[in-house]
Order: sequence, then C-alpha cells, then structure tokens
Amino acid sequence: MAFSLLGGSLQAQEWLPERPPAAPVRVIWFPNPPYAMDAKGVPSGLEIDLWRMIAETRQIPYEIQRAPSFKELLAAIRSGEADVGISGVLINENRSKQFRFSFPTASSHLKAYTLERQEPVALQLLHIIISKEVMLIFLGLILIACLFAIPVWLLERHRPDFANLNKRHQLIFILQKTLLLSTDHTKRTKTRLISIGSLFARVLLTAYFASYVLRLASQDALEFQADTTPEVQMDTLNQFTFAAIPGYIQTSILKSNGAKTIDCDVARTCIAMLQKGKVNAILDDVQTMKTALATMPATPKVAAASGELMPLFMAFAFSNDFNDDPRSRQIDDAISRSYYDGTYTKLQQHWLKD
Repeated sequence: MAFSLLGGSLQAQEWLPERPPAAPVRVIWFPNPPYAMDAKGVPSGLEIDLWRMIAETRQIPYEIQRAPSFKELLAAIRSGEADVGISGVLINENRSKQFRFSFPTASSHLKAYTLERQEPVALQLLHIIISKEVMLIFLGLILIACLFAIPVWLLERHRPDFANLNKRHQLIFILQKTLLLSTDHTKRTKTRLISIGSLFARVLLTAYFASYVLRLASQDALEFQADTTPEVQMDTLNQFTFAAIPGYIQTSILKSNGAKTIDCDVARTCIAMLQKGKVNAILDDVQTMKTALATMPATPKVAAASGELMPLFMAFAFSNDFNDDPRSRQIDDAISRSYYDGTYTKLQQHWLKD
C-alpha cells in the first residue's frame, strides 16, 4: 500500500506543469533631468543608473521603453501596461491610491522661477557716478589739489618767470599743474616734496575711489536683482502665467491655486517658453531646473523667484500588480542598501548639482 501511494505521488509530480520563468520587468521612462535623461537616444540619469545597478546586481531581466509623455507614463503604470515608471515621479497621496511607490530615490525642493530683469550696465554706472558718496570723493580730490597747490604757490610766486602774471593767474597755473600731476612748475626742493606728497595723497584717494565704486556696483546689482525679481509665494501663484508639464504635481498645485498654465512637454521646453516671453514663471523641482538651465542659453537669465515652497521626494512608480511581485521587494531592498554602501552617494555626486 505504501508502495502504491509512493507511485501515485511520483505520477502526480510527472503531470504538474512546469512554472515558466519570470517575465522581464517592463520599465517605462520619460525625460526629467537629472533623474531620467536622453543621452543621444540612450536613457541616462540618476534614477536610470540606479535602476541599471539594481537590475545587474539582483539579476532582474527587464525591457525599457520611452513614454510619449509624462501623462502616458502615469497611465501605463495605472493600467498595468508597464511595471516600473522612472521619471523622478513625485510621491503624492493621491498617486499612492492609484499605484505604488518604491523607497525614495531622491529628494529636492519646489521653487518658482522667473526671468531676472537687468538694468543696462551704462545706466548702473551712471547711477553710481552721480551718487552722493562718489561726488564727495571727487570733491576730496579737488580739495587735496588745492591744499597742496596753495603752499607751492606761496613758495614759488616770487620767481622771475611769474613777475608778469597776476596772483590769480599764478595760482590757477600752479593748481592746473598740480591737478595734472606735473612737477615742472616747481623749482625748489620744498615745493617738489609738496608736489610728491600731493601725488601720493591723490593716488591713495583714487585707489579708494576705484575700490568703492566696484563695491558699490556689486551691491547695487544685488539690490537691483532683489528689487526687480518678483517674490513668488503660494498665495500669489494666480498672478503669473506658468509653463507647466501635464500630469505633474506642480501643474496640479498651480491649477488648484487658480494660476494660468500653458502646456510644455519637458523642462527645456518650459525654460525656452519663459526666455521667449510666452510665460512669465515656472514652478519646478530645484534639481531639475539646475540641470536643465545648464544646457540652455545664459541669457535671458532665469533665476529663482521664491524660497523653498515645499520639500519633494521622488521614487520609482510600481504598478499594483508588480507591487505584489517579489522583485519589487528586491528593488526596495537594493535602494535602501545603496544608501549605506556608498553607491547612491556616488550617483548623487555625479548627477545632482550643488
């Protein structure tokens, strides 16, 4: 009887279907620097490199494709057409009801950006030159010249070549020579020493004048920038027109605050719209803006017009079906380990801007 049971067990095992090997993970990505970037058709970036490292070390086969838009990336994750979404996807309560997130892969802050309006350099210099402080320095130079010219005139006025000149003409002549830093009008040792003293005094005052003007110019530039770059706050978003990417949390924030938005597809396009004057503000992640601005024309200059409005945390997006796959826990474990073994620090140093 025991034999027959054993035989039945063996027979049952022979009829069990073989379990197919795990299918490759379907990865979908969309450009969002520095987390996911298009390097001449090849995906790269902080999260892309992190994913490759995890897939290699955990031996996870995968297929990767680019989404036509960020909204379609989210739709593919919601529907389960893709398993993992990579695009610096922001962790959000509403999104967590539609799909799942991995452990955080990056963090940043939300800021508003506008064009930095700059006053022409010539006009800035004119404002500096006619300032009260600079006029006082000019007056000081004239007083020094007079202070040294008078004793020179008192000592030199009895010279034979001055005999035919009246006193006023003599004084003006010596003052002119003193202002021109000339010494050919002096014949005595004392007056030459006085002229040399005048020269040194004016050189020192001129050096102070130059340093003062440079310092004042830099201060005025900073003050002008602070005055002309509007300060954007959450309660003033409705006063601006923003370039915004459909599907972004930033776009939802803008619309919920009554701000006008014009669609753009990626960060570079949004910045180009701002520089061309089609919009007057952008609301985006600090790291994304730093990375994208490094590839854009330097002028017109785009600058932060707000403080840090809120913290942001990014992660891989998991479809609900893939969240039940054991490989999703392998990925979470690999992300957490990368924080401690130095791998993530190396990626961060390479991709994130200071």
